[in-house]
Amino acid sequence: MRRHTIRLAAARLLEGVLPYTSYEVREAEYLGRYDGETAALRASLRERGYSYRLLAATKRHPRRGEIDAGSFARIPDRHPDAAGGTGLDDLDPRECQYHVHLFDGGDGVEVYGHYEVHPLPHVPTWDLSRPYPRHYYPTWDDPGVPRGEWTYLRGVTDPRLEPLLTGES
Repeated sequence: MRRHTIRLAAARLLEGVLPYTSYEVREAEYLGRYDGETAALRASLRERGYSYRLLAATKRHPRRGEIDAGSFARIPDRHPDAAGGTGLDDLDPRECQYHVHLFDGGDGVEVYGHYEVHPLPHVPTWDLSRPYPRHYYPTWDDPGVPRGEWTYLRGVTDPRLEPLLTGES
């Protein structure tokens, strides 16, 4: 996939420009396993409104260290229930995204993901001061961080993906 190759190169070029261009996902972000080929899952994601994120940071698998096989996101119409009482709750859902990362698992695809502030402003605001700090400097369920400040919800599964995934790793 040509876009994926471009994304990997862009991440290397943007090191030092953006706050981060690569990081290791945590087990708390594990959403499930897709029993099939990565190409088939990519097609299923597109059918469910997801698009490839060309400028997304590369993600490393938490146990194997390999780089993800794709980064896809979808801007929702409404927040998931998990966003209630968090720092995302007061935002228009169009300012957020479900973001998933695919890792080839040999006989299937491991899917990790989260719900977060979308890195770009939505129309009609186009106010870069709003998404930038909340996306690139997120807060999550670390000890001592009040729920009302969380802007990155690890392991939140988009209902559109639930039928595709099993809980096995």
